[in-house]
Amino acid sequence: MRKLNRTAKLAFYNARQRKGDITRLAETTGYSVSHVSNIINGRRSVNQDVANAMYNMSRRHMKTIEDRKSTRLNSSHEWI
Repeated sequence: MRKLNRTAKLAFYNARQRKGDITRLAETTGYSVSHVSNIINGRRSVNQDVANAMYNMSRRHMKTIEDRKSTRLNSSHEWI
C-alpha cells in the first residue's frame, strides 16, 4: 500500500472535517489553534506531525460512520 504525502493527507482531512477538529488537532499536536487553522487554510505549509494527526482523526471519523451504519442496519432488520 502506498503512503499518502502531506498534501494528500490534508485533502483527505478537508473532505471529512467536523466542527471542533481544529481544536482537537491543536491539543494533539501541541500547536496553537491559529497555527493549525492556517495550515488547513493553506497559509502555512503542512508538516508531518499535523498531517498524520489530521489523517488519523479523519480515519476515526470514517470508522465511526461505518459502525453507525451497520448498527442502524442491524437494528432495523430484527424482524427478519
